[in-house]
Amino acid sequence: MQSVSDELGEKSKITDEILQLAANVARLRSPVDGCPWFRRQTFQTLRRYLLEEVYEVLDPLGSESPEKLKEELGDLLFQIVTVSQLSSELDWFSLADVLQHLNEKIIHRNPHVFGEMRADTVEEAQRIWTERKSLEKMACENAVESPLNGLSISTPALALAQAYIGRCGLSNTGWTFPDPSLIFDVETQLASSQPDEPEVVLGRLLFMLVDLAGRHHLNAEASLQKINTQFREQVSGRFSLTMAEGQR
Repeated sequence: MQSVSDELGEKSKITDEILQLAANVARLRSPVDGCPWFRRQTFQTLRRYLLEEVYEVLDPLGSESPEKLKEELGDLLFQIVTVSQLSSELDWFSLADVLQHLNEKIIHRNPHVFGEMRADTVEEAQRIWTERKSLEKMACENAVESPLNGLSISTPALALAQAYIGRCGLSNTGWTFPDPSLIFDVETQLASSQPDEPEVVLGRLLFMLVDLAGRHHLNAEASLQKINTQFREQVSGRFSLTMAEGQR
C-alpha cells in the first residue's frame, strides 16, 4: 500500500506528464516551429491512425505483455491528445474540457461509489449505470430513446451486431430470420459440442461464411453492416412508435 507521500508524488507525476504531452502535441502543430507533416493532419487523416492504435492496444492485452501494453497505451493517448488539440484550434473544446467531462460522467454514472446509492451485486451496479446513462441520453436535445443509443456505427460489423443484440435481443424487435431451420441446426451443433468447443464450432461457421462471401465477390463486413443498419432502423422505428402512442 502506497504512503500518502507516494500517492501525492504519483499524482504530481501524472499531472506533469499530461501537461508535457499536451505541450509536445501543441509544439508539433505549431505553424512557427512545428512539424510540417503533423500540421497537415486533419480529423479525417487521423481516423486511420486512431483506429490502428486501438487495435494495437488489443494485442498486448491478449498476450499479457506489460511493456508492450504500456507502449501501445501511450500511442493511443497520443492520438487522443492530438484530436483534442485539433479541436482546441477550432475553439470547440480543450483537453481539459475532455478530462472534466469524463470525470463528471464517471461520477454521475456511479452514484453507488461516489454518492449515496448502494450496489451490492454486479447486476445492481450495471442497472444503476444503465439508468444513469439513459438519463444522460434523454437529456440531449431531440434525442430519440432507443436501446441502441450510444453505440457507434463505426464499430466493426460483427462487434456492432453482437452489441445490438445484447442491448435489446431479437424477440422484442420483431426481427425474423429468413431460414429458422438453419439456425436450429447450428444451435444443435453448439449444444452437443464439448465444453471447450462451442467457440471453435461457431468460429468455423463464421470463417465459412467469410469464404462464401469471397467466392461470390461480396464484402462480408459491408454485408453485415447493411443488416446492422436495417436492424437499427427497425428498432428505432418501433421505439419511436411506442413513444408516440404513449403520448396520445
